[in-house]
Amino acid sequence: MVLVARCVLAVVLATVLLPVPSAASSRCGADVPGLERRWVDVGAVRLHVATGGPPGAPAVVLLHGVPETWRTWRTVALDLAADHRVVVPDLRGAGCSDPGAVRDPDATTLAADLAGLTTALGLPPAVVVGHDMGAMPAYAWARDRPDQVRRLVLSGGGVPGRGLEELAPPHVAAFAAAPPGALAAAVAGREREVLRAFVGDPAVEASGSLDDAVRAYSAPGRYDAAIGRYRALARDAARNRADPRPLAVPATALEGGAPGISAATLPGADVVVVPGAGHYLQEDRPRATAAAIRALAALRPMRLRP
Repeated sequence: MVLVARCVLAVVLATVLLPVPSAASSRCGADVPGLERRWVDVGAVRLHVATGGPPGAPAVVLLHGVPETWRTWRTVALDLAADHRVVVPDLRGAGCSDPGAVRDPDATTLAADLAGLTTALGLPPAVVVGHDMGAMPAYAWARDRPDQVRRLVLSGGGVPGRGLEELAPPHVAAFAAAPPGALAAAVAGREREVLRAFVGDPAVEASGSLDDAVRAYSAPGRYDAAIGRYRALARDAARNRADPRPLAVPATALEGGAPGISAATLPGADVVVVPGAGHYLQEDRPRATAAAIRALAALRPMRLRP
């Protein structure tokens, strides 16, 4: 979970699938041969999404964190697209997806967007992988719509109200406490410098994902929208505490290098480690990460232990 300086059937009928015009390519990240990009109207917002793989194949949905966009998953998505239907959205307010009218949307709101996306695309129940701040909507989605989530996989992100507050790095609480607009104003014009220092992973810069993040989070309102996800964590935690039941779907913590915050805040989950990877395992070891997700997708569903 990372961001900036250390101190960011009615629905189906209403759905419209729109190709991404070429003029938006530089703002949304360059095209990736083998993946198709479009905007999908899910009712409340319009999501920018990349898809790949055979339409009838088992589905995998890959969710980015902060300060990431859909492109952080591109190498993994292309690998999985050989035998899976892969869906990689920009979450609400990130990348090129609309921010919507709700300020600081919580994980449940983002999960509702993803439920609408699943319906719009006609996806079967999917393996859902939530990285970093993408872990929170992934968890909320699995909790609220187990009919759409076949397996939950959290990577480098924790569950609010299940120990995240005690285990998270200090920036999480600092970002959550920052007034709206304050951090965005503080880094304006210095996004590249700040994001490079915050990410601190040469693989992210070498892959071009740092450039993608700078371009996306420098756009008007987008940096503060990212910080808004941290401001919503207290509401996420309150809802999770109010519903202590175990998940109705199997869950896995997919960690880079060693078990971490995902495993610690998801009791009863299986733990899979990608050796040699850090927090950004999809950038550090994309082939190994894809292989791990493929293996998890092949597992027979079992209920999560309490």
